[in-house]
Amino acid sequence: MERMLSRAVWFAPLLIVLIASGCKDDPASPSIPQTEKGAWARYTPFDWTHDGRPHESTYFTIYSDAASDEMKWQLGDIADERFVRILRLFDFENVSDFVYPPGYSKMEIYINRHHAEGINWAYWGGFIFTIRSPDISGRRYDSAVYIVRHESTHVFEFLIEGRESLGTDVWFREGIATHVGCLESTALRTIRSLSELESWISQNQNIPGEGNPIRIHQHADFPDGADRHEYYRLFELAVRYILDDKGMGNSYQDVLRLFYDLRDGLSFSVSFENHFGIGVSDLEEEVFGRLRAYLSSNAVPARATD
Repeated sequence: MERMLSRAVWFAPLLIVLIASGCKDDPASPSIPQTEKGAWARYTPFDWTHDGRPHESTYFTIYSDAASDEMKWQLGDIADERFVRILRLFDFENVSDFVYPPGYSKMEIYINRHHAEGINWAYWGGFIFTIRSPDISGRRYDSAVYIVRHESTHVFEFLIEGRESLGTDVWFREGIATHVGCLESTALRTIRSLSELESWISQNQNIPGEGNPIRIHQHADFPDGADRHEYYRLFELAVRYILDDKGMGNSYQDVLRLFYDLRDGLSFSVSFENHFGIGVSDLEEEVFGRLRAYLSSNAVPARATD
């Protein structure tokens, strides 16, 4: 189960708009599901069938239990455009180097309309996206852009590493995915001031781990009852600091090289120190001091763009 949980993405506050209960305005009525299943049935706990009407976009095959053809087309267009931007961000052109799951040669998205689980979940080869709203417009569009970018970043890492369980620490994999999601969307409010950081430190000083984001190496490292939404904001801040010229000044190419190292069998800690110039344990010890200095000198940093 830990292997499965490592791929779950929990953003309950962010998803209220998209996965709010009730679908009475859904233009598509549920059809009889087919027996065919995608990679989600192999690499997640969700053994779902689909409606037998997949949509093929440039980079994705979009499945669903009951989404309208229009919604599949729209999400396919959103996903294609954002995936191209992710490739540009990492300066990556050799898509033939992706390692897909056995039997697959294209990414997939499963739009969850009526299954009870209100989750967004990336796995080797694709991701599940829960949409309860009747369409993707207005604020729902901004949230959809965030979720697609976040989950597609996970899928990008899966296809580079070429395996069903990612080798990065949770703080890093969720930090880079959250950061990439926030480059274009305002659906998740990122930490931009020293006062926000100090408030977090104060609130967590007596909690196991003291709210230190770098201590979350595995999902089991989250304290009991932890607000994962808030932790993801800390993960994003840590990765933003690593990549910002006013922070550590590393690059997305360094992140890509780390992914390739993991494909080649290196551990995350060894590769991280090789490419980012500091050991994970040292960063863990120094992170709050470094983030304080970063936010003090860069109190309202401009939102990066890709």
